[in-house]
Amino acid sequence: MGLFQQIQHNVEVMSLTIPEDKKKIIVKEVAALQEKLVVVEQYKEKVDIIDKFCNDLKAFDGNLKTVDAWMMGATKELEEIKNASDKMAPEDRVARTMDLQEDIAAKVVIIKANIETELALLPQGEKVPQDAQEHKDELNRITKYVTDLQNKVKKECDNFSEDVKYWAEYKTGIKEFTPWLVSAESSFTEGLAKPASLGEAQALSEKVHGFEKSCADHLKVLDAANEAAIRMTTHKDADAEVIALKERYAKIKAVADNWVKKVDTLVKEWALLDNTVTELNAWVAKDKTSEGENQFSLEKMESTLGELKTIFKEKEKLVEQL
Repeated sequence: MGLFQQIQHNVEVMSLTIPEDKKKIIVKEVAALQEKLVVVEQYKEKVDIIDKFCNDLKAFDGNLKTVDAWMMGATKELEEIKNASDKMAPEDRVARTMDLQEDIAAKVVIIKANIETELALLPQGEKVPQDAQEHKDELNRITKYVTDLQNKVKKECDNFSEDVKYWAEYKTGIKEFTPWLVSAESSFTEGLAKPASLGEAQALSEKVHGFEKSCADHLKVLDAANEAAIRMTTHKDADAEVIALKERYAKIKAVADNWVKKVDTLVKEWALLDNTVTELNAWVAKDKTSEGENQFSLEKMESTLGELKTIFKEKEKLVEQL
């Protein structure tokens, strides 16, 4: 209810009890007052416009201060994510940066609304009052800061998203390499079986050469995992894990190389022994006259037997060293 309506209502109530002569006086006063209230209504429109401007400017300034206070916290959050990234799983880093992105997007909406408000609220052109220019400068500063922050967070989020892929490749390689390493260490503890024949020695040779190839193949797996890890934004823990695995691998590889060397030498000596025995038997069987008398040289026999004895001792020594 407006002011004049309130006055009219009060006059109507008063008219129920006052004399007629008084009513005429009041009616004249109300009519005069109504003429004056026209001017009040005209000023009220202008006052409402000013009041709206002040409220809009207050809201505009409040939004700027809210975003300005938030910016420092958001920047700190990004730095914490980056500095503590080596202590978080890639999925956690992505989740935190995505949350920060959403928060920034909400503030960008506020800034865009403030830009529209500034165009409608503040003077435009070259000659702008100092107080209005200060509001414009503050809006530009905050807009630039938040836009730069948004780009930085997006870049980090993209990097961390790539980390998820590289982390998966790294863990896949480690899961393949580690069980093999544990099994290889167990084989190293058990040692090699001692062959009782050339055939068993040859089978053992095939086994140790297979183990040697397995070492080379699994080193490629570990190297591929390491390549994936070093592509991540941070890979401190992965580096430490790879170093530890390579130290264990180096011990296994040294054992494999030693086994290959020993078994290859054993097979070579055993084959030489078998070949010498075969040659000796062939020579003894062949070197007879047609009358059946043995015509082979005793000296040659002694020399060959001595050679066989030496080879046999070397073979036995190699077997014992396995």
